[in-house]
Amino acid sequence: RSPGFPPLDPWLSGFGISYYYFGYVVTSVIARLASVSEQIAFNLGIAWLVSGTATGSFGLVYNLLATQKFRKSARILGLIAALAIPLAGNLVIGLEVANANGIGSPSFWQWLDVRDLTEPAQANETARYQTASWWWWRSSRPIHEYHLSGRAEEGLEPIAEFPAFSFVLGDMHPHVLALPFALLSLGLALVWWLPGRGTANGPPLLGQVWDEQTWHHRLRTLRQEVGLPLWLFSALVLGGLAFLNTWDLLIYLFVIAGAFFLARWRDNGWHIRILSQTLAVLLLLLVPIVLLYLPFFIGFRSQAGFPYLLPMLMQPTRFVHFLLIFGMSLWAITVLLIALVVGQRFRHWQKGFAAAGLLILTLFLLTVLFGLVLAISPEGTGRVTALANELGVFLNPRPQQNFPIGWAFSAVLAILPKFLSGRAAYPVMTLFLAGTAGMVVMIWLEQFQSEKARVDGNRMKALPFALLLILTATLLTLGPEFVYLRDNFGVRLNTIFKFYYQAWLMFGISALFAIGYLWQARQSSSRILPIVATAGYAFTFLIALLFPLYAVNSRASEYRGPLTAAAREPATIDGLAHVERQNGDEYEAILWLRENINGTPVILEAVGGQYSAYGRVAASTGLPTLLGWAGHQYQWRGDTPEPAIREPVVNQIY
Repeated sequence: RSPGFPPLDPWLSGFGISYYYFGYVVTSVIARLASVSEQIAFNLGIAWLVSGTATGSFGLVYNLLATQKFRKSARILGLIAALAIPLAGNLVIGLEVANANGIGSPSFWQWLDVRDLTEPAQANETARYQTASWWWWRSSRPIHEYHLSGRAEEGLEPIAEFPAFSFVLGDMHPHVLALPFALLSLGLALVWWLPGRGTANGPPLLGQVWDEQTWHHRLRTLRQEVGLPLWLFSALVLGGLAFLNTWDLLIYLFVIAGAFFLARWRDNGWHIRILSQTLAVLLLLLVPIVLLYLPFFIGFRSQAGFPYLLPMLMQPTRFVHFLLIFGMSLWAITVLLIALVVGQRFRHWQKGFAAAGLLILTLFLLTVLFGLVLAISPEGTGRVTALANELGVFLNPRPQQNFPIGWAFSAVLAILPKFLSGRAAYPVMTLFLAGTAGMVVMIWLEQFQSEKARVDGNRMKALPFALLLILTATLLTLGPEFVYLRDNFGVRLNTIFKFYYQAWLMFGISALFAIGYLWQARQSSSRILPIVATAGYAFTFLIALLFPLYAVNSRASEYRGPLTAAAREPATIDGLAHVERQNGDEYEAILWLRENINGTPVILEAVGGQYSAYGRVAASTGLPTLLGWAGHQYQWRGDTPEPAIREPVVNQIY
């Protein structure tokens, strides 16, 4: 219905959508070209996202292994990736089945401490996974968050969503719409890593010529070497990814820059100039990204604001909860990393250890820095004072001045011992991920500096690139243990949500590459390692496949009735069929509005809570209403007065 861009917001009349909406445009255009109505196109869109994610996963795993000349295993593991990445669940489904079948003692479930699964199921009780209840929702919230004082967080626990959960929910949010394009970006990064872009012959940029050139000439020379098609296509894809799901832009820009960095290191050996060249590539990409999608960036508003990062002042994530999310992939990845480190006889362990320590130190200093920024800011003072009171830490009253730096330092130092003791109580996840990063550095050094690795022809191998994916996913999951992006939630809920979603892709792709690599390398290493990696992955993979089996049936039972019902409602991909069955008059009214009302006149609907049926007429017709879900408007627009102004007006009208 919108006459132009940005499209009109159906839940805030008179305003354009303040969100990354490119995925909706793509889906809508395809639906219009195919002459498919919106309620059908929605479910076909979900189906296309599943297939697009499966295709991208297959292609990426296949090409990574085919680059290693492992074509037979590439096909098999690529097909597994097409199931594991978009359809498999995390390991919480295994807990659901075990709990419902009386496996595990009460003390075990209390120790595990996953919400809704803290005690054994009652005897003769129907298993939750066989009902139409939303038991599957718990699989996206396995992290039980606690404050530093030991108080459980209620309501704002971290979201650890994964693709299969999104598809079962029917959640066509930007993070889901971007999935196939995120995999496309990873494939594009692989192109930047592989030889053949002009870097194989060692261009003169590493020598004195680079130092003597102006930055203008450096950028032009670098652009010519990369090649105009690759440069523009990369900018087009990355800019489109920002338009699809802005959170993803910096993540995949980092991966592409990392691929360029590693290719330079591989082809020319290490030199400090590689860092400046990588920064130049980032600049070369960012400029066309902004220019190509300038109208979107101009109109985009976000809830993010200064200081953009906040310290994570909660207890760290327990490692067992982390494994419930990523355990399937991390098993094979860990076996690969340990095998490679042992195979090179722990060479470069000092640098690997230093890299792991530096990573933890950097993140800790960032936590302290943004803790100071938080304490200095007027709005952060209340949070710091409340935290100190909850921890039983005495703080002097905040001085009446704009920037009480001295008070902020004393507040941070007073709270720091409690913070460190909380970290010391659950250190395993931090140490594991830092150790993973350290092992990646050790293996890179061996690959690029070892004469044997050069003789083996590492130029064409994808192992360093797979390690880049592992490192990126490691940083995405370790970072929120120390800092998170500031938003309206005020906690790390959304940062974990968006970062873990991309880590699922990268860990998942890397795990299957690891299995293929170990099988092909079994002649030169222990033959038991590929069996161990494959057996562990297969076991957890079979458990994870229980999620779509049970969750899809539970979801369908909401609309079609129980599986055991004598007469179930027929299956349908009509997204409004349930409205027709439950309220035929409302269904007819919605159809009348869709067919008879032109343009975008404003309709009036009562304002109600989020995740409810309020705002459904606007959502089903595209006709804007005064106000839909107010909380989501704050999330999309940041600090805006409109919802607070409009809600009492709507109530007054009614």
